[in-house]
Amino acid sequence: MDIGVIFGQMLVLLAMMLMGVFVYKRGWVKAEGERSISKLVVNICNPFLIVSGVLGDTDAISQDKIFGNLQLVILYYMIAIIVGILLVWVLHPPKNLRSIYILMATFSNLGFMGIPVARSLYGSEGVVYVSFYVLIYNVIVYTYGMSLARRAAREKSGVDHMEKADIVTSMKRMINPGVIAALLALVIFAAGIKMPAPITSLCNYMGDTTIPLSMMMIGISIAKADLRSYLKDIRMYLFILLRMVALPVAVALLMRNMGFDAVVFGVFIIELAMPIGSIIGLFAKECGADDAYCMKGTVLSTLASIVTIPIVGLFL
Repeated sequence: MDIGVIFGQMLVLLAMMLMGVFVYKRGWVKAEGERSISKLVVNICNPFLIVSGVLGDTDAISQDKIFGNLQLVILYYMIAIIVGILLVWVLHPPKNLRSIYILMATFSNLGFMGIPVARSLYGSEGVVYVSFYVLIYNVIVYTYGMSLARRAAREKSGVDHMEKADIVTSMKRMINPGVIAALLALVIFAAGIKMPAPITSLCNYMGDTTIPLSMMMIGISIAKADLRSYLKDIRMYLFILLRMVALPVAVALLMRNMGFDAVVFGVFIIELAMPIGSIIGLFAKECGADDAYCMKGTVLSTLASIVTIPIVGLFL
Protein backbone atom coordinates (compact mmCIF):
# COMPACT_ATOMS: atom_id res chain seq x y z
CA MET A 1 0.00 0.00 0.00
CA ASP A 2 1.14 3.54 -0.79
CA ILE A 3 2.78 5.00 2.31
CA GLY A 4 1.33 8.39 1.40
CA VAL A 5 -2.21 7.00 1.64
CA ILE A 6 -1.60 5.53 5.09
CA PHE A 7 0.16 8.62 6.39
CA GLY A 8 -2.60 10.84 5.00
CA GLN A 9 -5.26 8.80 6.77
CA MET A 10 -3.32 8.87 10.03
CA LEU A 11 -3.03 12.65 9.76
CA VAL A 12 -6.81 12.85 9.39
CA LEU A 13 -7.21 10.76 12.54
CA LEU A 14 -4.64 12.94 14.31
CA ALA A 15 -6.63 16.05 13.38
CA MET A 16 -9.71 14.47 14.96
CA MET A 17 -7.71 13.70 18.12
CA LEU A 18 -6.55 17.30 18.26
CA MET A 19 -10.17 18.41 18.09
CA GLY A 20 -10.74 16.27 21.18
CA VAL A 21 -7.84 18.03 22.89
CA PHE A 22 -9.31 21.38 21.89
CA VAL A 23 -12.85 20.76 23.16
CA TYR A 24 -11.51 19.45 26.48
CA LYS A 25 -9.14 22.37 26.98
CA ARG A 26 -11.96 24.80 26.21
CA GLY A 27 -14.15 23.10 28.78
CA TRP A 28 -16.82 22.13 26.25
CA VAL A 29 -16.63 18.51 27.40
CA LYS A 30 -16.52 17.81 31.13
CA ALA A 31 -15.85 14.51 32.91
CA GLU A 32 -19.50 13.49 32.86
CA GLY A 33 -19.79 14.38 29.17
CA GLU A 34 -16.68 12.32 28.42
CA ARG A 35 -18.20 9.26 30.06
CA SER A 36 -21.45 9.78 28.19
CA ILE A 37 -19.72 10.07 24.81
CA SER A 38 -17.66 6.97 25.58
CA LYS A 39 -20.80 4.97 26.34
CA LEU A 40 -22.39 6.29 23.15
CA VAL A 41 -19.43 5.20 21.01
CA VAL A 42 -19.00 1.80 22.64
CA ASN A 43 -22.67 0.82 22.88
CA ILE A 44 -24.24 2.43 19.82
CA CYS A 45 -21.93 3.95 17.20
CA ASN A 46 -19.26 1.25 17.07
CA PRO A 47 -21.81 -1.62 16.83
CA PHE A 48 -23.53 0.20 13.97
CA LEU A 49 -20.17 0.58 12.23
CA ILE A 50 -19.52 -3.15 12.51
CA VAL A 51 -22.92 -4.03 11.05
CA SER A 52 -22.68 -1.44 8.28
CA GLY A 53 -19.55 -3.19 7.02
CA VAL A 54 -21.60 -6.13 5.73
CA LEU A 55 -24.51 -4.14 4.33
CA GLY A 56 -22.64 -2.79 1.33
CA ASP A 57 -21.18 -4.67 -1.63
CA THR A 58 -19.54 -7.76 -0.13
CA ASP A 59 -19.28 -9.76 -3.36
CA ALA A 60 -15.50 -9.37 -3.29
CA ILE A 61 -15.32 -11.24 0.04
CA SER A 62 -15.00 -14.90 -0.90
CA GLN A 63 -14.99 -17.97 1.33
CA ASP A 64 -11.26 -18.28 0.74
CA LYS A 65 -10.74 -14.78 2.11
CA ILE A 66 -12.88 -15.52 5.18
CA PHE A 67 -10.98 -18.74 5.83
CA GLY A 68 -7.66 -16.93 5.43
CA ASN A 69 -8.85 -14.23 7.81
CA LEU A 70 -9.82 -16.83 10.41
CA GLN A 71 -6.36 -18.35 10.20
CA LEU A 72 -4.75 -14.95 10.72
CA VAL A 73 -7.07 -14.06 13.61
CA ILE A 74 -6.01 -17.20 15.47
CA LEU A 75 -2.36 -16.50 14.65
CA TYR A 76 -2.76 -12.89 15.81
CA TYR A 77 -3.79 -13.89 19.32
CA MET A 78 -1.15 -16.61 19.55
CA ILE A 79 1.49 -14.02 18.65
CA ALA A 80 0.05 -11.38 21.01
CA ILE A 81 0.01 -13.70 24.01
CA ILE A 82 3.49 -15.11 23.40
CA VAL A 83 5.04 -11.71 22.67
CA GLY A 84 3.47 -10.28 25.82
CA ILE A 85 5.37 -12.80 27.90
CA LEU A 86 8.61 -12.40 25.93
CA LEU A 87 8.61 -8.61 26.20
CA VAL A 88 8.65 -8.83 29.99
CA TRP A 89 11.78 -10.96 29.74
CA VAL A 90 13.39 -8.50 27.28
CA LEU A 91 12.43 -5.21 28.96
CA HIS A 92 12.77 -6.30 32.63
CA PRO A 93 10.09 -3.99 34.07
CA PRO A 94 9.80 -3.66 37.87
CA LYS A 95 8.11 -6.62 39.51
CA ASN A 96 4.97 -4.62 40.22
CA LEU A 97 4.56 -3.85 36.49
CA ARG A 98 5.27 -7.25 34.92
CA SER A 99 1.65 -8.26 34.43
CA ILE A 100 0.81 -4.71 33.32
CA TYR A 101 3.36 -5.04 30.51
CA ILE A 102 1.89 -8.39 29.46
CA LEU A 103 -1.55 -6.75 29.38
CA MET A 104 -0.28 -3.85 27.28
CA ALA A 105 1.44 -6.14 24.81
CA THR A 106 -1.45 -8.57 24.47
CA PHE A 107 -4.46 -6.28 24.21
CA SER A 108 -4.21 -3.61 21.56
CA ASN A 109 -6.84 -1.02 20.71
CA LEU A 110 -8.84 -3.03 18.17
CA GLY A 111 -12.01 -1.05 18.88
CA PHE A 112 -11.42 2.70 19.09
CA MET A 113 -8.38 2.57 16.76
CA GLY A 114 -8.41 -0.78 14.96
CA ILE A 115 -11.85 -0.47 13.37
CA PRO A 116 -11.52 3.20 12.30
CA VAL A 117 -8.05 2.62 10.80
CA ALA A 118 -9.21 -0.52 8.96
CA ARG A 119 -12.24 1.38 7.66
CA SER A 120 -10.07 4.30 6.54
CA LEU A 121 -7.56 2.09 4.72
CA TYR A 122 -9.68 -0.77 3.40
CA GLY A 123 -13.29 0.40 3.49
CA SER A 124 -16.20 -1.76 4.63
CA GLU A 125 -14.35 -4.95 3.61
CA GLY A 126 -11.73 -4.24 6.25
CA VAL A 127 -14.44 -3.81 8.91
CA VAL A 128 -15.83 -7.27 8.08
CA TYR A 129 -12.45 -8.85 8.72
CA VAL A 130 -11.91 -6.89 11.96
CA SER A 131 -15.26 -8.21 13.25
CA PHE A 132 -13.63 -11.62 13.69
CA TYR A 133 -10.83 -10.05 15.75
CA VAL A 134 -13.41 -8.26 17.93
CA LEU A 135 -15.27 -11.47 18.74
CA ILE A 136 -12.16 -13.35 19.89
CA TYR A 137 -10.83 -10.24 21.64
CA ASN A 138 -13.83 -10.09 23.96
CA VAL A 139 -13.48 -13.75 24.93
CA ILE A 140 -9.77 -13.44 25.70
CA VAL A 141 -9.84 -10.04 27.40
CA TYR A 142 -12.57 -11.05 29.87
CA THR A 143 -10.79 -14.29 30.77
CA TYR A 144 -7.02 -14.09 30.32
CA GLY A 145 -7.02 -10.27 30.47
CA MET A 146 -8.96 -10.14 33.73
CA SER A 147 -6.72 -12.79 35.30
CA LEU A 148 -3.66 -10.71 34.36
CA ALA A 149 -5.23 -7.57 35.85
CA ARG A 150 -5.90 -9.42 39.10
CA ARG A 151 -2.32 -10.68 39.14
CA ALA A 152 -1.11 -7.13 38.50
CA ALA A 153 -3.08 -5.99 41.56
CA ARG A 154 -1.37 -8.62 43.70
CA GLU A 155 2.03 -7.57 42.32
CA LYS A 156 1.30 -3.96 43.25
CA SER A 157 -0.13 -4.30 46.74
CA GLY A 158 -0.59 -7.96 47.53
CA VAL A 159 -4.37 -7.42 47.50
CA ASP A 160 -6.82 -8.76 44.94
CA HIS A 161 -9.91 -6.54 44.89
CA MET A 162 -11.73 -8.99 42.64
CA GLU A 163 -11.31 -12.14 44.72
CA LYS A 164 -15.01 -12.90 44.57
CA ALA A 165 -15.25 -12.47 40.79
CA ASP A 166 -16.46 -15.67 39.15
CA ILE A 167 -16.78 -17.10 35.68
CA VAL A 168 -20.45 -16.12 35.47
CA THR A 169 -19.54 -12.44 35.87
CA SER A 170 -16.91 -12.71 33.15
CA MET A 171 -19.35 -14.50 30.85
CA LYS A 172 -21.93 -11.75 31.32
CA ARG A 173 -19.36 -9.12 30.38
CA MET A 174 -18.55 -10.96 27.17
CA ILE A 175 -22.09 -10.33 26.00
CA ASN A 176 -21.94 -6.66 25.09
CA PRO A 177 -23.14 -4.54 22.14
CA GLY A 178 -19.83 -4.92 20.28
CA VAL A 179 -19.95 -8.72 20.44
CA ILE A 180 -23.64 -8.81 19.53
CA ALA A 181 -22.99 -6.52 16.55
CA ALA A 182 -20.06 -8.66 15.39
CA LEU A 183 -22.15 -11.82 15.62
CA LEU A 184 -25.05 -10.12 13.81
CA ALA A 185 -22.72 -8.90 11.07
CA LEU A 186 -21.32 -12.38 10.55
CA VAL A 187 -24.84 -13.88 10.36
CA ILE A 188 -25.96 -11.24 7.84
CA PHE A 189 -22.85 -11.85 5.75
CA ALA A 190 -22.97 -15.66 5.91
CA ALA A 191 -26.70 -15.78 5.10
CA GLY A 192 -26.44 -13.18 2.34
CA ILE A 193 -29.28 -11.15 3.89
CA LYS A 194 -30.12 -7.94 2.05
CA MET A 195 -31.43 -5.19 4.29
CA PRO A 196 -33.93 -2.53 3.14
CA ALA A 197 -32.35 0.75 2.04
CA PRO A 198 -33.53 2.74 5.10
CA ILE A 199 -31.90 0.26 7.50
CA THR A 200 -28.69 0.32 5.48
CA SER A 201 -28.70 4.13 5.52
CA LEU A 202 -29.30 4.19 9.27
CA CYS A 203 -26.39 1.84 9.93
CA ASN A 204 -24.11 3.80 7.61
CA TYR A 205 -24.98 7.17 9.13
CA MET A 206 -24.61 5.95 12.70
CA GLY A 207 -21.46 3.99 11.92
CA ASP A 208 -19.83 6.99 10.25
CA THR A 209 -19.99 8.89 13.54
CA THR A 210 -17.75 6.30 15.21
CA ILE A 211 -14.48 7.46 13.72
CA PRO A 212 -14.61 11.17 14.66
CA LEU A 213 -16.14 10.51 18.08
CA SER A 214 -13.68 7.75 19.00
CA MET A 215 -10.70 9.82 17.84
CA MET A 216 -11.94 12.82 19.82
CA MET A 217 -12.28 10.60 22.89
CA ILE A 218 -8.64 9.59 22.49
CA GLY A 219 -7.79 13.28 22.15
CA ILE A 220 -9.56 14.02 25.44
CA SER A 221 -7.49 11.30 27.12
CA ILE A 222 -4.34 12.91 25.73
CA ALA A 223 -5.44 16.33 26.96
CA LYS A 224 -5.93 14.97 30.49
CA ALA A 225 -2.50 13.28 30.55
CA ASP A 226 0.67 14.64 32.08
CA LEU A 227 2.73 14.31 28.91
CA ARG A 228 5.82 15.91 30.41
CA SER A 229 6.21 13.11 32.96
CA TYR A 230 5.16 10.47 30.43
CA LEU A 231 7.96 11.38 28.04
CA LYS A 232 10.62 10.40 30.58
CA ASP A 233 9.80 6.69 30.44
CA ILE A 234 12.53 5.16 28.23
CA ARG A 235 11.25 1.63 28.78
CA MET A 236 7.92 2.62 27.25
CA TYR A 237 9.71 3.88 24.14
CA LEU A 238 11.42 0.50 23.80
CA PHE A 239 8.09 -1.23 24.29
CA ILE A 240 6.47 0.83 21.51
CA LEU A 241 9.40 0.22 19.17
CA LEU A 242 9.38 -3.55 19.73
CA ARG A 243 5.62 -4.16 19.93
CA MET A 244 4.32 -1.67 17.38
CA VAL A 245 7.12 -1.57 14.82
CA ALA A 246 9.57 -4.47 15.06
CA LEU A 247 6.91 -7.15 15.59
CA PRO A 248 4.50 -6.26 12.74
CA VAL A 249 7.38 -5.55 10.35
CA ALA A 250 9.03 -8.89 11.14
CA VAL A 251 5.74 -10.76 10.70
CA ALA A 252 5.03 -8.91 7.44
CA LEU A 253 8.43 -9.84 6.02
CA LEU A 254 8.13 -13.47 7.08
CA MET A 255 4.58 -13.99 5.79
CA ARG A 256 4.22 -11.65 2.81
CA ASN A 257 4.63 -14.44 0.23
CA MET A 258 2.37 -17.01 1.88
CA GLY A 259 -0.56 -16.43 -0.47
CA PHE A 260 -2.98 -14.49 1.73
CA ASP A 261 -5.28 -11.94 0.11
CA ALA A 262 -3.73 -8.45 0.20
CA VAL A 263 -6.59 -6.85 2.16
CA VAL A 264 -6.90 -9.75 4.62
CA PHE A 265 -3.15 -9.71 5.21
CA GLY A 266 -3.07 -5.92 5.41
CA VAL A 267 -5.73 -5.89 8.13
CA PHE A 268 -3.76 -8.54 10.05
CA ILE A 269 -0.53 -6.54 9.99
CA ILE A 270 -2.25 -3.24 10.77
CA GLU A 271 -4.01 -4.81 13.76
CA LEU A 272 -0.63 -6.05 15.00
CA ALA A 273 0.58 -2.44 14.83
CA MET A 274 -2.26 -0.98 16.90
CA PRO A 275 -1.50 0.98 20.11
CA ILE A 276 -2.30 -0.23 23.62
CA GLY A 277 -5.99 -0.75 24.31
CA SER A 278 -7.73 1.57 26.74
CA ILE A 279 -9.79 -1.29 28.21
CA ILE A 280 -6.83 -2.65 30.17
CA GLY A 281 -6.71 0.57 32.18
CA LEU A 282 -10.32 0.01 33.18
CA PHE A 283 -9.53 -3.57 34.20
CA ALA A 284 -6.48 -2.44 36.17
CA LYS A 285 -8.50 0.21 38.01
CA GLU A 286 -11.28 -2.24 38.83
CA CYS A 287 -8.84 -4.81 40.22
CA GLY A 288 -6.67 -2.31 42.12
CA ALA A 289 -3.66 -2.53 39.79
CA ASP A 290 -1.62 0.38 38.40
CA ASP A 291 -4.20 1.93 36.03
CA ALA A 292 -2.15 5.16 35.80
CA TYR A 293 0.69 3.29 34.11
CA CYS A 294 -1.78 1.70 31.72
CA MET A 295 -3.04 5.17 30.81
CA LYS A 296 0.53 6.30 30.19
CA GLY A 297 1.05 3.39 27.80
CA THR A 298 -2.23 4.03 26.00
CA VAL A 299 -1.55 7.74 25.50
CA LEU A 300 2.08 7.42 24.38
CA SER A 301 1.44 4.46 22.08
CA THR A 302 -1.56 6.18 20.49
CA LEU A 303 0.47 9.30 19.77
CA ALA A 304 3.32 7.17 18.42
CA SER A 305 0.93 5.23 16.15
CA ILE A 306 0.52 8.29 13.92
CA VAL A 307 4.10 7.62 12.79
CA THR A 308 4.56 3.90 13.47
CA ILE A 309 1.55 2.67 11.48
CA PRO A 310 2.74 4.36 8.25
CA ILE A 311 6.20 2.88 8.85
CA VAL A 312 4.66 -0.60 9.17
CA GLY A 313 2.64 0.12 6.02
CA LEU A 314 5.87 0.36 4.04
CA PHE A 315 6.22 -3.41 4.40
CA LEU A 316 2.73 -4.41 3.22
